[in-house]
Amino acid sequence: MRPFPLLILLPLFFFITSITSAQVVMTPPIGVNKVTCLANSDTIVGIPFRKEGSRSTLTTGDPIAVTEEPDLREIPLQSLTLEAGSLVQHYLKFDGGTRDGRWYDITANTASSVTIDLNGDNLTGVVTGDRVVITEYWTLDTLFPPAQATTAWTEDPQNAGVFIPNGHAIVASTSPFPSGRRTEMLFPNYQESGINLAAAGTYYIYNGGWRKQGEPVSADFGSSFLVPDYYIVLRHPSGISHETIFRANGEVTMGNHSIPLSTRIDGKQDNLIGLTRAVNITLNELSLGGTQAFLSSTTPFPAGRRDELLVFNNEVADRNKAASATYYYYNGAWRMQGQPISTDFGGDEIKAAFGFIIRKYQDANGETVFWNNTPSY
Repeated sequence: MRPFPLLILLPLFFFITSITSAQVVMTPPIGVNKVTCLANSDTIVGIPFRKEGSRSTLTTGDPIAVTEEPDLREIPLQSLTLEAGSLVQHYLKFDGGTRDGRWYDITANTASSVTIDLNGDNLTGVVTGDRVVITEYWTLDTLFPPAQATTAWTEDPQNAGVFIPNGHAIVASTSPFPSGRRTEMLFPNYQESGINLAAAGTYYIYNGGWRKQGEPVSADFGSSFLVPDYYIVLRHPSGISHETIFRANGEVTMGNHSIPLSTRIDGKQDNLIGLTRAVNITLNELSLGGTQAFLSSTTPFPAGRRDELLVFNNEVADRNKAASATYYYYNGAWRMQGQPISTDFGGDEIKAAFGFIIRKYQDANGETVFWNNTPSY
């Protein structure tokens, strides 16, 4: 069951205003950073910030089961006056309590409540007064507006050999056919079982809109949303001669993340992670090694290896990248495959907005475990 970095890190700016316990509009810190996307290469990125405009409030009653829909629960909320149905493409995240850090898709809302999809989870221990945050999903259109796509580069300063894209990270395609295809965005497969999973969908910008490989070129997929805490792949083919820049900005998530990690009964399972965190994080700061969410290895040898963490190097141009390093937790510390087992690699960093894989070892019940990630800032 599956419920649901950067080459340069720009300065992080914080703007905080006081809020009362019933206030529904929050002004969290705002951050900005960027990743260089190399030409003729895959760049594996997460989205380090949530979309601006989140609203914080409290629950005012017990979750209500929705008739004949076992995974749906209606949550009464305090101080929200909303137009019915206005929270389509939003999600609710608990910011405290027994479900601290977990998020759920909002399927409907009234003026004073939201209905969420548990997707196999439960709300055991949720009580009146638990704080929640409601956030709109990033979509292809909001993260990479087609009208602002790169179509050319400017040499700046002139004759310096430095080319600046005149748009965002995605280079618009000149035709929907392979010869005219430029930047592709690959949505990895979050739902399938196994490792080294193929992409679930490939998208590109053409004729002023987001298109999907294998679908009619007239269909617009700009409203496709990107789920929190998972990565995407930006692929520049050989027809792109210069790098682009993935600039991300938005709200800094100050609270905890509770990230579901899938396992299998009969083999290893890849979980594709792109943390919604604003800064580089060391392996020790992940709050992962030595916890129930990440099995410690019994020996450093393959027979005793358990959970693994795979990272990618976005500073090296390549497509269909293999992991640049594989880590495992053994004897109370992070170790790296191919390196002396006496060396502690807990200080190695995962850069903000860089994607990585948590490869779970098989489990007798194939259960989902939750990784509780606390912020390092």
